[in-house]
Amino acid sequence: MSDRFGRDIGWGRPRPAVLGLAVLGAVLLAVVAASSWPFYGDEHAYWRAATRLLDGLPLYDAAAPPNTPYAYWYPPVLAQVLAPFTLIASPEAFTVFWTVLLMGCIWLLAGRDVFVALACIAFLPVALELRVRNAHLIIALLTVLALRRSWVFWIPAAALKLAPGLAVVYLLAAGRRREAMLVVMGGAMVLGLSVVLAPGPWRDFVAVALGRAASEDGTFVAIPYLARLAGGAGIAIVAGRRGDRVGEVGLVIAITLANPTLWGNAFSILLAIVPLLRSVPAAGREPASVT
Repeated sequence: MSDRFGRDIGWGRPRPAVLGLAVLGAVLLAVVAASSWPFYGDEHAYWRAATRLLDGLPLYDAAAPPNTPYAYWYPPVLAQVLAPFTLIASPEAFTVFWTVLLMGCIWLLAGRDVFVALACIAFLPVALELRVRNAHLIIALLTVLALRRSWVFWIPAAALKLAPGLAVVYLLAAGRRREAMLVVMGGAMVLGLSVVLAPGPWRDFVAVALGRAASEDGTFVAIPYLARLAGGAGIAIVAGRRGDRVGEVGLVIAITLANPTLWGNAFSILLAIVPLLRSVPAAGREPASVT
């Protein structure tokens, strides 16, 4: 089977372990679909934020706890991108679209192999992500695309959640300064346009982000976000200097650790490791080892 993220490789026949995990994943998927999919998940927060943006209402409530139902804590870019779609589609239709999108991410990360995709769902954070329907699987896919296809994919990844911005640290440590500069410049252009279109929401977002930077909220471990971000940056530097697929895995771990909200489902970002280890960079994109 052709691996879309790197050169051609073969998955081969499903091994008994993969088949066993696929059965478990299928059971978990059935449970999640039956118990959670009839109701809104985190995706409804994105929809509500987009409609509030169009109505000129605040996107953020600084006094709300991180686990407030349908609260929006992301950069305004996501709400801006989704705003036009709220004019032509219902929230129910968006929920269906988002659910299909997440399933598509798993399928692509699994190398377009149904058995491997179901086995991936046996990884509990992935099942939890399908239950709450956040954006971590999208970040996982964008991370693989950025490492295997083009630096451009780092920009939407960082626009969803700030942690993928550690790619700049990784690229600099790997000696890939041109790519790092392109990511910074492209991100700055998107940021500038977003701020021009919605300066008020950006002021509110910065206030909320700074107010919670030293907080231990939004995570199941009592570690302030600034400490996790610093730890992620350190891992990204080591990963960049490593300069191989193991280094890429380190970057995925760094992005996961630096995720603003570190609940159990956030670890579904680690699913990016599967295609990274089972493929190789396209010609000319092998990270340079720095000694």
